[in-house]
Amino acid sequence: MVTEKVSDKKLELITALWRGVIARAIQDWLSNSLRPQREAERYLFESSADLSLVCSSAGIDVLKLRTSLNKVRGRTLEDVLAVTA
Repeated sequence: MVTEKVSDKKLELITALWRGVIARAIQDWLSNSLRPQREAERYLFESSADLSLVCSSAGIDVLKLRTSLNKVRGRTLEDVLAVTA
């Protein structure tokens, strides 16, 4: 039982780490800084093998993520946050 709880906690931490990687890429993509924005755009929309692995590790469906990202494409981070608030 204790080992199971430790394993579950470890899995939660690993999942959170990979979700953080995805969140950072999205922040860069929505940023005003051109270079990070372009790099994130390539990562999120072109680098499917790497992103698929990261999404899998984060417990996120890569196709659903890209569908959601396409809905906010062309907007700034401030615009997106205003919609979610």
